[in-house]
Amino acid sequence: MATTIKCRAKERDGGAEIRLLITHPMKTEGRDAKTGAVVPPHFIQQVTVEVNGAPALDAAWGQAVSTNPYLEVFVNGAKKGDTIVCSWVDNTGTTDKADFKVA
Repeated sequence: MATTIKCRAKERDGGAEIRLLITHPMKTEGRDAKTGAVVPPHFIQQVTVEVNGAPALDAAWGQAVSTNPYLEVFVNGAKKGDTIVCSWVDNTGTTDKADFKVA
């Protein structure tokens, strides 16, 4: 499976600016327009970012986050060549993880 996480990480001002774009439907509970059946929610619950194995961000998300969420975070002390690991877990147990380098 192709990763759902796109990342750009650039060294800037004594740290790294990390930009993430996650492809995910982020659906709230609702009803199907044709059948009226209940459609269960499907959303990311946890997002983590690590720099060289050390935690930089641990965020708890809910149903209020938009489809295909964008996240930007600045990490002090990160530099060119450092390894960034981004991951998420949703309410159905689906996960994704991707590694990137700071440019």
